Amino acid sequence: MHRLYTISLALIAEILVSGCVSSPKPITAEQIDTPGHWQSVDKSDNDGVILKEASWLNYFEDNSQLQSLIKQGILSNKDLVIASSRVAKAQAELKTIQPNRLPTIDINGQGKRQKLNESTLQALSGEAHTNEYTANLGLRWEIDLWGSLRNQVQFSRTQLESNQANLKYAQMSIASQITKTWLGIMHIQGQIGLLEKHQEIQFLYLKSIEERYRRGLIFAEMFLNEKNNTQTLFESLHQLYNERDQLSRSLALLIGEYPKAETFKALKYEPLPDLLDSIPAGIPSDILNNRPDVIAIERQLAGSTVLLKSAKKNRLPKISLTGALGNASPELSNLANSSNSFWNVGLNLTQPLINYGRINANIRASKAALSEAEATYEKVILNAFMEVENALASESNLKTIQDSNSLILSQTKNIASIVQTKYKVGSSDFLEYLNSQISALQSERQNLQIKYNQLQNRINLYLALGYSFI
Repeated sequence: MHRLYTISLALIAEILVSGCVSSPKPITAEQIDTPGHWQSVDKSDNDGVILKEASWLNYFEDNSQLQSLIKQGILSNKDLVIASSRVAKAQAELKTIQPNRLPTIDINGQGKRQKLNESTLQALSGEAHTNEYTANLGLRWEIDLWGSLRNQVQFSRTQLESNQANLKYAQMSIASQITKTWLGIMHIQGQIGLLEKHQEIQFLYLKSIEERYRRGLIFAEMFLNEKNNTQTLFESLHQLYNERDQLSRSLALLIGEYPKAETFKALKYEPLPDLLDSIPAGIPSDILNNRPDVIAIERQLAGSTVLLKSAKKNRLPKISLTGALGNASPELSNLANSSNSFWNVGLNLTQPLINYGRINANIRASKAALSEAEATYEKVILNAFMEVENALASESNLKTIQDSNSLILSQTKNIASIVQTKYKVGSSDFLEYLNSQISALQSERQNLQIKYNQLQNRINLYLALGYSFI
């Protein structure tokens, strides 16, 4: 009786502890040699701002049109539906494996009637027909003495956490893709506006050249060259229309709609903002705490670690506790009688003896999976560093280009203003005036392209550091 009491206490303790299996601790990639600062940032630069507090974000965060698109995308994007389904599946799998550490309790009822043959009847001196009725409550519990079942629960939990992190990263990625696509449409709309103005001036220029050609003031090749320029401009404009249609279809797909080219028609044009904020200051390890894709792959690594532990524990004996409590009677009417009750308790010990190398093969497979997970984890971390370094280097280069282009744009506009004044007073001809206007529009287009490239790169940097538009 004392032994039964001890086993009962152990059972109760295991039940209480079984629901408290915690997730494995985070794993750090100490073997990766990382620098103490971003290599693409000057060490003496102490004027950097925290990226998530930069004022350039106001252009996106205060834009109700863009925020509405992001909200629709988060709710309807098919990739996010897939990622959400994987999280739900992982949650269900965790709930199915957690009870493995708990006792299995079954209720069973059985009725049996049999006829004895003559030899058996003579030997037993009994009746020809016998009845047997039983009702019992059975228990089977595999005692997780070595923690193998606990490891399996931990593995299932890491899969859930990995899928949750992947869902978060998918949401961040979709939000940034919507932002970049919307930004691309705004950029092309701006380019189309400038190119249409250029086309209007080009028609005037071509008409003036044609008049001069007819009067014999210029050669035919100059006239034909300007006709080619006009046709090239026409082709460039229609190329922009095509790019806008493609981006519109991409945006429709991102927000879960049919990919139609008319999506841009519902969008209000927003001029691109100037990017004035500095690049952020920080150290590479900061991204490990922010990026969900890094967290997701780290959870996969942690899961592979505990799965190897569980595989090794299969070499150890398994201990199971079984028991039954019930009644048995040859008469159904007496089945509930307490005098017909019975109970039994048993302890089973199973030790693998000959398994033809299955356990060792499973351990080797788990080791290989762990090695793959470690290499994948390191690859993801290094790739994260590369994305940040590339974005920071591009940030610096684009800033240099933008400064130079702003100077060119300012000078080109000044030239156009001077030529316009000279044309009005008659000291400059019409073609020179048109040429100056065309040069100013071309500089504006180039400046707009650089501004767009800067914003796209800043979004890449924003995502690489683990920040989000949601």
